[in-house]
Amino acid sequence: MTDLKYNRGSEWRKWDLHIHTPASFHWNGQKFKSDPDCPENIALVDEMISALNAAEPAVFAIMDYWTFDGWFALKRRLSQADSPKLEKTVFPGIELRLMAPMKGRLNAHVLFSDKIDDQDLVDFKSNLLVEFPGQDARNLSNTALIEYARFVPADKLKHHALDRAKVIEDDSYALKAGSIMAELNCESYKQAITKVKNDKAIGFMPFDTSDGLTEIERNEHYGYVLGLFKSSPIFETRNIGLWEAFSGTKTDRNAGWIDEFQAALNNTPRLAVSGSDAHCFIGETGNNDKRGYGDYPSGKISWIKANPTFEGLQQAIKEPAKRSFIGEQPPKIKLFNENRSLFIDTLEVSKVAGSILTEEWLNQTKLSLNPDLVAIIGNKGSGKSALADITALLGNSKQNHHFSF
Repeated sequence: MTDLKYNRGSEWRKWDLHIHTPASFHWNGQKFKSDPDCPENIALVDEMISALNAAEPAVFAIMDYWTFDGWFALKRRLSQADSPKLEKTVFPGIELRLMAPMKGRLNAHVLFSDKIDDQDLVDFKSNLLVEFPGQDARNLSNTALIEYARFVPADKLKHHALDRAKVIEDDSYALKAGSIMAELNCESYKQAITKVKNDKAIGFMPFDTSDGLTEIERNEHYGYVLGLFKSSPIFETRNIGLWEAFSGTKTDRNAGWIDEFQAALNNTPRLAVSGSDAHCFIGETGNNDKRGYGDYPSGKISWIKANPTFEGLQQAIKEPAKRSFIGEQPPKIKLFNENRSLFIDTLEVSKVAGSILTEEWLNQTKLSLNPDLVAIIGNKGSGKSALADITALLGNSKQNHHFSF
């Protein structure tokens, strides 16, 4: 067990699955330059690594708008000999915008395994289609975003306070303008996720957060919303009542509508999370409008009970009611912190010095125990009964007539 990286099994940890980097067009601070290896970029990535390590969450997901450049910059730096050590798990992701039947905008995210190949991310982007009203859609690229900014009418640019002359003359300004305005074909978004090999991509939709699904009139566009409901294993919310509904937990608050809600989800509970949506490394304490990494709005912290890995996330997706929580603290952590004397942290077995016994069985065994331990599983002869007996003996059990050893 001492050789396992996560030797306590699944534990409650804070996860922030919505952060940005200096590659995002809407980043609050110095942005990356075009040369990935310039000193300014290296310093920015080092600052990002420091901020990730200092923040409380164990897991992060980069959700830069329209690009994976922030993830590629992090990977490139970590491969260099003089790079700082990253102590947290980081997943690549992307934030997009879908063409939707609504007055506002509809954002959409995709989260990927940290073991995914770079080429698979490039291919994913190329499978997305930017809508050009009245013309054929074009594969997502920086060129397509620039062309979109130069394609739209002047009144649309004016609505977003964009300068038409600068859009025509300046590629970098046009790219930012296209990033602000462009929308994707929704079907291309759903299909692009399914084309990623080995289930390494997960659809992740904002629900009642900024530019989320609740802005769509569902009675009029039920089919559109339903399609995104069924293709999204993860939803973003900061509402504990919605977390209950997504996870399939029936309460007095949702008793009248949860069955219909779950039916729309194909009767498959979904993982609901709250991200910081940080657009800077370090935020301002108490300022919801300037949040840094791990700064959850109004204490709406995302907790997930799993190893801090992509496989752990997939496990939480399968059991969201048992493995996720939104709020200051999951009930089990509160119980543990208030009753630490009732929980065993570690069990060690060492042979008594000078013992005449020749057997070494279990000698130098050390087990770090999980507060949620409810069962001991193992093959015959692997030490299950011995572990139970030792624990009972040290706990001054009165049931010693049941001991096996």
